[in-house]
Formats: sequence, structure tokens, C-alpha cells
Amino acid sequence: MKKVVLFGAGLVSRPLVRYLLDHGIGVVVASRTVSKAEALIQGHELGEAVALDVSDDAAMRKLIEAADLAVSLLPAPKHPQVARACLDLGKHMVTTSYISPAMTAFDAEAKEKGLTLLNEIGVDPGIDHMSAMEVIHREQDAGGTLIGFSSYCGGLPAPEANDNPFGYKFSWAPRGVLVAAQNPARYLRDGKLIEIPGEKLFADPATVEIPDLGTFEGYPNRDSVAYLDTYGWNKDEVKSIFRGTLRNQGHCVLYMQLIALGLLEQEPAQDLEGKSYRQLMEARFGAPLEETIPAKLGVDKAASPLEALTAIHMTSDDAIRVPKSGTAMVDLMADRMAEDLAYKDGERDMLAMRHDIDFAYEGGKKSRVTAVMVDFGIPNGDSSMARTVSLPAAIGARMILEDKITARGVHLPIAKNIYPPVLKELAALGITFTETKKDI
Repeated sequence: MKKVVLFGAGLVSRPLVRYLLDHGIGVVVASRTVSKAEALIQGHELGEAVALDVSDDAAMRKLIEAADLAVSLLPAPKHPQVARACLDLGKHMVTTSYISPAMTAFDAEAKEKGLTLLNEIGVDPGIDHMSAMEVIHREQDAGGTLIGFSSYCGGLPAPEANDNPFGYKFSWAPRGVLVAAQNPARYLRDGKLIEIPGEKLFADPATVEIPDLGTFEGYPNRDSVAYLDTYGWNKDEVKSIFRGTLRNQGHCVLYMQLIALGLLEQEPAQDLEGKSYRQLMEARFGAPLEETIPAKLGVDKAASPLEALTAIHMTSDDAIRVPKSGTAMVDLMADRMAEDLAYKDGERDMLAMRHDIDFAYEGGKKSRVTAVMVDFGIPNGDSSMARTVSLPAAIGARMILEDKITARGVHLPIAKNIYPPVLKELAALGITFTETKKDI
């Protein structure tokens, strides 16, 4: 029997664990909180839950040595530690995170030792790579030349669960989303480099249609231009490349206002421990908030973020109190969002993705292939985010163990000898794309 050791028992881990167990693969779930690992195993005869402090490298290595493959769903900075151990012990590895420079440095050694370190095999990154490459390779084989690429992805509440002014809910810690809301971005449009500073990330959202769902906003996701090298595309042929994030309408204006108000600042805030959130906000903006916040933004009350701030109790004078002194505003906002923007029992999330990929053909013809995926969470079961993040990793791990993925070295799943079996298995699990093609 093959065995996988999983490091991390977070909110997206369950589908991976159940998939591997259901396919007769032993799974050891290692987590600082062993009760979380036990909840994932659910007493399965092929499963084992163990307590692990990942700073204990010797204990981690002992678990890796007893397995055939390690999956790391730990925070990204921990992946090189797991990879180093896998290389030393002769084991394969899978992660859902972006390939870091530290991970790239392991490529030659992994190839020499006949090992696969497969990264970026989640949803974004992951399914986005694989589904795009399936289209691109098919059209290239038919004589097409790639000239433009646009891709959007977003995890959102299902329409019936979209019931708050943010148009968003969290099934994980919000802080990372709030910090990312201030990242700069760059992309190519018609051969021109467009650079967006972090403070203007939401200034010019695109309108993105998702069939049968409606109209969404899209904004750029970090450095799209770097993917020309990542994907190995011809820089003289590909004139446009854009990777973006999908959100419900109104998101971008709201977040611009939150940034303008300083509510996503990462520096320690005033010492107002034990005060109400209204007192905290009034100390920053003056009273009453219903007048001072719109005035600071130069908008009327109806166009201000007051309704959204009220929805997460940031204007509340009730029993909710600022937890501790010296906390950054972004952390206070994250605390309130985690509490007030969580999914309720029985609610579904969804994952929507759209690619628009342009090709040129002999004779001057140009066409656009649009590929769309929409996946919904299971009420009182696995979220779509958990499914789409961890099932590709589970499938990748299984395919490596069954020698259906034999590429060695440090990889992301963009090669023809990696992604086809993963996409085929995802389709069998109901995660599929619908394609259309038209002349442009």
C-alpha cells in the first residue's frame, strides 16, 4: 500500500484526505492540533492522525521517511523545509502554492534523484494553468498561434448566500485577502505594459460575464507579465496577458474606500483596548461617524461604506470590544470579517473561472476560445474552495504514485505529460469547463 503524509489540516484539506483514502492510499495527517487531523481521518482504517510541530525537523523527517510522498498544505514559507527533507529521503512532494525561488533551486537535484516536486496544483494556481494549457496546446496543434490571454478566477458566495454589503464571505482567515488588496499589479494590453500601484488596484475594474451567473467585477492579480516566462510563451507573438480576480459588483469601490480610510493599514493602531469599535472609529475620524466618514471620502452617506462597516460591527457601540492594544487596523478588520462574514450552516460558496484565449491562424483568421468553469460547494459539506484547491493536489499525488505522472524535477502542471490525467479525473468529479469559440 502506498502512503502519503499530509502536513496541514486546514479548511481545504478534507477533500484531499478523503479522495486518497477512498482510492486505497494510506494517509498520515500531521497537524499541530491533532483533533483537526482526527476530524479529517474520521476513524478510517487507512488513516492516521499525529501531532506535529513543524519546527521539529527531525519529527517531520521521520514522517516523510515512512511515506512515499509528502503533501504540504502548510504556509508557503514552510514548503522548502518539506522539500529539502523529501530530497534527502528520496520522496516525491506536492503543494498547491506558487513555486518560490527557493523551490526552483531544487530542480536539478530533484531530476538527478528521480523525484517529482509538483507545485501550483490547486485552483488558482492550478486548475487555471491546466485548463488554459489544454486549450492552448490543442489550438497550437491545429496551427494556431497564441496572441492573447486573459483569465479571471474568484471564490464567492453562491447567489443565494450573497446577503451582505461586501458581496463576499470567508471560509478561511481574512487577513491574507485584505493584505493582498494592496498588492501592485502589471499586465500587457496590446503590446503595452500596464503597471498598477497597490493603492490603485481597484480603480478601473473590468466587467466580466459568467454565463448563467451574471456580471462581475475583475481586477488585476499581481504580475501577469511574469507568466510569459513561466509558460514559455513567445514574447513577440503574445501581445496581451492578464490574470485577474473576480468579485461581485461594488467590491472595487468599497475596497478603495477602505484603503482611503486607512482601515487596511498594517501598522499598530491606537491603544484602545476594551473600547467599543465605535469609540475606536470615532477616535480616528471624529463623531458622528455617519457624517465624518462620508465627509472624509467626499461622498454622500448613501455612497459611503457605512452600511458595510456596520455589517461587520465596526460602527457598533455594543458589547463587542477591541481585543488588545497595539493591534493593526487590518487585523481588527480581519477579526470582524471572520466573525460577521462567515458562511452560515447550509450555505454554499462557489468558484468561478473564465479564460479568453486568442489565436491567429494562417490566412489572417483570428479566433477567441472562451472557457468557463463554475463549481458550487456542497451544503453542510465540502466548500467549492476546498474541493477545487485540494482535489487537484490529491489527484496529482495519486498520479505520481501510480506512475501516470513521470516528469521529474520541480514542476507546475502545464506540460502535456502532467495535466491531462488530472483534468480527466477532475471532470469525473464534476469539475469541468464549458467552451465556446468565435472569430474576432
